[in-house]
Amino acid sequence: MPLFFPHFDRRRLPLLLALIALLVGVTAAMLAGIRSFDASTRWVTHSYEVQGQIEAVRSALGHAEATARGFRLSDDPGLEAQYREVRQLPLQRAEALLQTVRDNPEQHGRAEALRDRVRERVQQIDHSVSLQTAGRGAEANRDMLLRGVPLDAALERVATEMERHEQRLLDSRRTDNDRSSTRLRAVVVGGMAVSLAMLGMLLSMVGREARRARRHEQQARDAVETLEAAAVQRERLGEQRRTLAAFAGLLHSCQSVDEVLDVAGNALAQLVPHGAGACYTMRASQNLLERHVLFGTRGEEYAEFIRPDQCWALRRGDAHAWDPRRPTAFCEHLRGMTEEQACGICVPLTSQGVVLGVLHVSSRLGEPLSEYERAAVESVGEHLGVVLHSLDLRESLRMQSLRDPLTGLYNRRYLEESLPREAERCERRGRPLSVLMLDVDHFKRFNDEHGHAAGDALLARIGQVLAATTRGEDIACRFGGEEFTVVMPEADVEQATARAEQIRAAIAEASILYLGRELGPVTASIGVDELRAGMDTPQTMMARADRALYAAKAQGRNRVLRVGAATTG
Repeated sequence: MPLFFPHFDRRRLPLLLALIALLVGVTAAMLAGIRSFDASTRWVTHSYEVQGQIEAVRSALGHAEATARGFRLSDDPGLEAQYREVRQLPLQRAEALLQTVRDNPEQHGRAEALRDRVRERVQQIDHSVSLQTAGRGAEANRDMLLRGVPLDAALERVATEMERHEQRLLDSRRTDNDRSSTRLRAVVVGGMAVSLAMLGMLLSMVGREARRARRHEQQARDAVETLEAAAVQRERLGEQRRTLAAFAGLLHSCQSVDEVLDVAGNALAQLVPHGAGACYTMRASQNLLERHVLFGTRGEEYAEFIRPDQCWALRRGDAHAWDPRRPTAFCEHLRGMTEEQACGICVPLTSQGVVLGVLHVSSRLGEPLSEYERAAVESVGEHLGVVLHSLDLRESLRMQSLRDPLTGLYNRRYLEESLPREAERCERRGRPLSVLMLDVDHFKRFNDEHGHAAGDALLARIGQVLAATTRGEDIACRFGGEEFTVVMPEADVEQATARAEQIRAAIAEASILYLGRELGPVTASIGVDELRAGMDTPQTMMARADRALYAAKAQGRNRVLRVGAATTG
């Protein structure tokens, strides 16, 4: 040492060596802790992936079962073809799960058992579909009852065992992750504190060597700042990973779009602390997107509805950022916002080629989001797209149970679920809501003359007419027997009466083909009423529309009557 530093005091050598050894040890401990933390995080992510794939197996098998059930109920060749297309998907999902857990012999054995149960269940469904195709529908239904229920129970037991095992692994890995994080913070804080104390002692001892001391001091400060910045950055990235992992885990437990968006808003509030954002979800008509406020804003600056062509992210199918300092394209739906409100990123919410909505997040600082914030927002958008698509699939399966098999319209159960919800939504937004009560005239006489099978053909034809003459947002239901109900959100009584006249005329002009004969014509009587905000319940509105219906029958049938006025056909 004196050879290179002739003024170096040997008394400082032990302190210098100790400081170097401490810094090396702290750095090595930090690197080891980071590797341990990254490994724990990967295993946590692996557990979420396994749980998601188990749910995917259930979803794919449920979709195949629902399609086969629809074919058995309706004998529709299109549903049979659809089943042939999706029948292999449960096995593919089970194989993918098997590959994911190949590193865990215990889970691998369960995955093999699950795959075998799925294969057996698919074979049993194939058999019932074959029986239905051969015209042996009753036998197919008995086969499903005798064999399908035990197979489903066995399959669910295996899936539940896998989920419980994976949850135990996940809890253990979270605990290990927390311990690793705590140890890493303790090593960093303690090591840096001791290092700074020893560095101060060393600098005080070399005070006489002013120039060299100042240079060493500056170098030491730079090193400390670099270590602090690296520690802060690592901590921020670790927190971001934990937030995203927790967000992904919660998403799989959400049961509704509102729950999904609430979880997403909480996650984004942590990932972009000074930001704000809103999400637009695609309506059933596929021509408008509806606003949902997520975090950091009341939403007044956002348009309530936008079209898909007003957002560059939806046009391009990729994330689109806007920076006022750079010449980038400006989304039409952000018109009217300040630069601070608009400066941010739009992320399309898509899954399997289906556009589900768009997510907009801004920094509210007049500056673009950082690279890490942008990556986090895109990750949230990707998870949102997958989960929203999964909810749509789940909702479509639920909707199949809410359809009347004869007419294809919604059944009374769905009417009782949806009417209060639509009434509350329209009343909250100050929009009207109307309801039509429709009854087929002389239906009993038609049945007596032509038989019940012909009556069923008539009701099915009425269902086709209602489906063709109502709007996409209307809710057409079979209320019971020959009675039908149409709920018309955001339509006043005049608009509803005009639409009822169109329906009445379409029914009167419709032809009913049965066994090669054309039956009819038939007519219908319709009662119309509008919800009175703050005064009505859905039940009282339905009762008034029902009274108007019977008044229309009393006045000669084949007419539309609304409360307080009548229109004759």
